[in-house]
Amino acid sequence: MPEKSSSNIPARFGFTVPLSREWKITLALAFCILIFYAVASPGWDYYGCYTRMVRHPEELQSVADVYTWTLNPAWIIPFLAPFVYLPGRIGLIVFMGFTLACTLIGAAIFKGRPVIALLSNQMWWVLYWGQLEGFGILALVLGWYAMKNKSWWMMALALLMGAFKPQLTLIPILLLWWWSGKARWPSLAVCVLVAGLSVLIWGPWPYWYYQGIIRFVGDNHYELWNASIGYIALPLFIPALLLPMDRLQRVIAVTATTMLCNPYMPYYSTLPLLVFAVPWPAYLFAFTGYLVTLVGTRWSWNIVVLLPILTLVWVYFPHLKRLGAILHRFFSKNDPGELEDE
Repeated sequence: MPEKSSSNIPARFGFTVPLSREWKITLALAFCILIFYAVASPGWDYYGCYTRMVRHPEELQSVADVYTWTLNPAWIIPFLAPFVYLPGRIGLIVFMGFTLACTLIGAAIFKGRPVIALLSNQMWWVLYWGQLEGFGILALVLGWYAMKNKSWWMMALALLMGAFKPQLTLIPILLLWWWSGKARWPSLAVCVLVAGLSVLIWGPWPYWYYQGIIRFVGDNHYELWNASIGYIALPLFIPALLLPMDRLQRVIAVTATTMLCNPYMPYYSTLPLLVFAVPWPAYLFAFTGYLVTLVGTRWSWNIVVLLPILTLVWVYFPHLKRLGAILHRFFSKNDPGELEDE
């Protein structure tokens, strides 16, 4: 007799809601965190950037003319409008609840440790400022299911959401898109159509953003909290894409590599990596951001670069062991001392 599901979520999605004691505690913790930030969060980015995009899209041109207050694609506006048009502070609170929910769903699907993600400094930063990392995690989840179910509309949503902050999860989503078979080209067509419509509706925002980026190049004000290695780490995509491993491991490897290669990776943008099952020592860097007063801002934030590095070492460890064994046999076979004895 087939095992009864503990959830009313369709089985074809491949996941059921865990009702264990651990998950009940996790959900209670998430609710407590939401209540705390409902009072404590100023939501500076939520109000200063995302609310402004929704309520005053005519100001997008100021990105080129005045200062770079947003670089999120214009098609984000209808995704954010349901939050922004809620009365008073309710929109921010619902938006933070959405971020928490996306993180829990991601951890449930990708077998991460949700309590660590909830208590991490990355989550503190995202909720305090009102950042978009929840969309990045949800996009990865949608991309995963779109790949498994060959769903073009779900993959289109994943790509559109992943592009909100492409430094988060867009590259691994593109990998999932490539694996999606027949859904690949219809989903891409939808994205091209949406991008074209966004230009017709909101004006030539890609050109305005390009002008803002050009002016932004050389501005090192973010150097203090940028933890990426930069383009010098691009060769790391070679093992991430070519070494034999299962698809989930490859997604983890590509996600971690993307974080190392990005020209801009602040501490909080590593939150999507915490929804995966990464090695236990890597979780230490979910909390180093709380140590600003002890070790200084640069050390407590930039040391998060070790989170994707340790994750890659963990993913590649079986391959490194095999390589070590091959090298050992090679050098043992060609040992001059052994040749002289013979």
